[in-house]
Amino acid sequence: MTATPAPTPIPTLGLAAHHLRENRPAETERLCRALLEAAPLGPQAASAWHLLSVVARTVGKHDAAVLCLSQAAALEPLAAHHRVGLAEALRALGRTDEAAAAFRQAAVLAPPAAAPWLLALGTVRLEQGQAAEAAAVLARAAILDPRSAEAWRRLAIAEQRAGRLEAARAAYARAYTEGGDGAMKLREALTLPVITRDRAEIADIRRRFLAIMEALERDRPPLADPLGQVGTTPFLLAYHAEDDRPLQAAMARACAAMCPSLLEVAPHCRPDAVPVPHPDGRVHVGFLSEHFFGHTIGQLNVGLIERLPRDRFHVTLLVRPARMDGHRARLLAAAERVVELPGDLAGARAAVAAERLDLLHYTDIGMTPFSYFLAFARLAPVQCLTWGHPDTTGITNLDVFLTCDAMEPEGAEAHYTERLVRLPGPTVHYRPPPPRDPEPGRAAFGLPEDATLYICPQSLFKFHPDFDPVLAAILRGDPRGLLLLVDPRAHAPALLERLGGHAPDIVDRVRVLPGQGTADFVALMGLSDVMLDPLHYSGGNTSLEALSRGTPIVTWPGAFMRGRHTHGFYRLMGMTDLVARDHGHYVELALRLGTDPGFRETMRARIRERCGVLYENDATVAAIADFLERAVGR
Repeated sequence: MTATPAPTPIPTLGLAAHHLRENRPAETERLCRALLEAAPLGPQAASAWHLLSVVARTVGKHDAAVLCLSQAAALEPLAAHHRVGLAEALRALGRTDEAAAAFRQAAVLAPPAAAPWLLALGTVRLEQGQAAEAAAVLARAAILDPRSAEAWRRLAIAEQRAGRLEAARAAYARAYTEGGDGAMKLREALTLPVITRDRAEIADIRRRFLAIMEALERDRPPLADPLGQVGTTPFLLAYHAEDDRPLQAAMARACAAMCPSLLEVAPHCRPDAVPVPHPDGRVHVGFLSEHFFGHTIGQLNVGLIERLPRDRFHVTLLVRPARMDGHRARLLAAAERVVELPGDLAGARAAVAAERLDLLHYTDIGMTPFSYFLAFARLAPVQCLTWGHPDTTGITNLDVFLTCDAMEPEGAEAHYTERLVRLPGPTVHYRPPPPRDPEPGRAAFGLPEDATLYICPQSLFKFHPDFDPVLAAILRGDPRGLLLLVDPRAHAPALLERLGGHAPDIVDRVRVLPGQGTADFVALMGLSDVMLDPLHYSGGNTSLEALSRGTPIVTWPGAFMRGRHTHGFYRLMGMTDLVARDHGHYVELALRLGTDPGFRETMRARIRERCGVLYENDATVAAIADFLERAVGR
């Protein structure tokens, strides 16, 4: 009698999973397909589809993974892990709404284990810009897993983006308590309002900031990657109208104590290094910024970089990737060497050190975390910065702050941790924007012909609370007046809320315009009747653009250089007619310009006659060149 053949054994999931762990995806797929052919229904089939999805995702086939996981979820609708896998595959495809729904389903299916999926759901909502919803979800994740520093960290980010800064600070503090690194305390201190409410809030913020920095310097919690973990700077301190030296120095000391590698020294800068002159005999200068394009920094520095004498200087541009525009093309063409720096600090430090520069010149520090944290290292024998972001840094390896003497108050040396070097002239070789033919009129911007236009086109974080009563007095003094603001960053609602709190009668005469291209922005300033310089933080590049059109600017010189740019330009022009003695005089000057056409035209004519000293000034380049040579001992 013929024996009955034995049935073919069904491949086991365990063997398929083993092949997957051993990085044999083809064997995993073969076994799973065989199992599905033999038994297409039930829990084993669902698991086989899940394993197939993992195989698909390892080779980047996220569409296939979605199909596999959909099959698994259909076979096992109450299994949360299939929904999680589906959410991750959908997220990889950019289908974030569907991913969020899948994460939410997973959390509902397994509430006791929902914390990681709520964490993922909150992160997706953050990526979508839904900060308030993200915060609500992440708060649930933190409650379910209160010892998770990561849940508190992400909650802090969500609260910060939602504008709830006190809640964000509390969440950062909790993240640190639950085992988060020192970056959490730094982020707590650096959670600063863009639009401050009043001087009391400013004082409270600064007290807390200093206390946290002093504690971090004392306790020295480790900070492995300041750029990645902190990812922000004390930029907004500069808009508080206070002396920033103590706070900036405290943060720099704290960061250096927490992350000693920040203070790395390039080989050619070490005390035992033997000087090796460059074969060409020139001073090798590196200009470093992330803003070498049509940004304010690019506009202010392109002329200097072009005009620095090449018989005396070799110029290297140290850049990060950025959009190409006319200014960037000019900058790249002007340099003899361009080095694109990697995005990590260690790589960037190595790349700069390899250039063996005699002098490293930062055009701005404090606007981005990359240049801020890079500046802690000693990468050239002489390291200096200038007023792209006009505030001291507190960083010990920055030697010199190059400034415009006309902008500095008496005794300004006390405001800087760097050695202050006062230079003549505007300290920029600036090409004024070309005129348009024809220039657009008011109708192009939707503005009435019969109104007096008082424009303050600065970034709204420059609007200190002290400025509010001045603006209110101007509009109350001129019933035909409109205040024009330009707001590309959606900060206007917070500013208008603050302004309306004590001057509700004038808020309806504030016009908020969206961000403008450069040509339209300059035209807008040119057609306005009066330009208002913010108290405590003056216009720089914007004032240079406006003065080139003859636009009269009312200014009041504050206590620090950052509030005296326009005042400095007027001093260089030999013209102080529109420099206010105090805040009341500021209002008088603005109203006289707005309501007296004869006075306004006289000021326009005088500005046009005298502003030439501010533009394409070769003498200021010569003064900078002489300083650079002296600084390196030539």
